[in-house]
Amino acid sequence: MRRWLLVLMAVSMSVTLLAGCGQKEGSPVAGQKDISLSGNYKDGRYTAKSSADDNGAVGEIALVIANGKITKVDYKGIKKDGKIKDGEYGKTSGKIENQEFYNKAQLAVKAAATYGPKLIETQDLEKIDAVSGATVSYNQFTEAAKKALKQADKNP
Repeated sequence: MRRWLLVLMAVSMSVTLLAGCGQKEGSPVAGQKDISLSGNYKDGRYTAKSSADDNGAVGEIALVIANGKITKVDYKGIKKDGKIKDGEYGKTSGKIENQEFYNKAQLAVKAAATYGPKLIETQDLEKIDAVSGATVSYNQFTEAAKKALKQADKNP
């Protein structure tokens, strides 16, 4: 009986962990309405921000649409204090005080840098995969990109 209880607990924990990490790429970010996009965009420059994460940081995006295609994507994570998440992100007073935290912060910075080029390449947010360990950055990128693309959408 005790063995079954342990197995049941292990399965339950596994399902819970997988459910938390397994957000479908196209599904809305927690607290965000799903934004449908037609893929038919007006030329121009469009900007948007994501909602803030638990630490008050947001994602900011600027998209350029030319001939109906996404041709340029500038994305940056902005900390609560207004500073850009860069090579210093994850340090305390300019020093790495917690190597594990710093590594995770830098993973998020590097992952966020890949999302823009991937969007230009694929022209489709649904085809951009989250980088494991950088889910918050991914969610903020996709939220901001959806908002900007919604502004550009010819068929809202």
